[in-house]
Amino acid sequence: MPVGPRYDILTDKTAIDCEMMQSNIGQVLGRVSVVNYKSETIFDTFVCYPKPINIINTNEEFSGIDWNDIDPQNGAQLFSKVQAQLVELLRDRIVIGHDIQKDLKVISMDLQSHILRVQGVALRPTPITFYMAVRDTQKYSRYRQYASQGAHQGPSLKNLALEVLGRQIKQGRTSSVEDAVATMGVYRNAEVDIDREQGK
Repeated sequence: MPVGPRYDILTDKTAIDCEMMQSNIGQVLGRVSVVNYKSETIFDTFVCYPKPINIINTNEEFSGIDWNDIDPQNGAQLFSKVQAQLVELLRDRIVIGHDIQKDLKVISMDLQSHILRVQGVALRPTPITFYMAVRDTQKYSRYRQYASQGAHQGPSLKNLALEVLGRQIKQGRTSSVEDAVATMGVYRNAEVDIDREQGK
């Protein structure tokens, strides 16, 4: 069942992690988790979509999402509701992510234009705007040493959790809460330097 949004424990800095699924309109949000500065869960939900959007593959091996998770009868929330909650929850916050642009792409999707396109109406998508600052643990220069050989995009969160925090993640079923907690921990380990390097 969904958690939050918990405005009572919301902090200025939050960490986000999203898990993705494949659909007839491409990659879409399947689960989103947001934790506060103390790594307490302030928002966590699975996501479902209205017709004509069809989920083709939950990518369970990588996302940890199975078909029951995205059933509204089991608490999954419609994307439009989740998106609206995120816009409010993250407003004027500093949001930390790992490779955060991927997360931002799926949470800011203009769903209505995709629905119209499936129905044969050509419409240019206009992504939803989030008013927030971001930090990306994958882009921090001093963490690049932890990237696997040949990795162009930077270190994986799994590597950073092990090397920086000394703990293993992604041992069983993938959890976006676990990943958001790890992201916040990795950020806090070098908070001042990351803010200096990425702050705008």
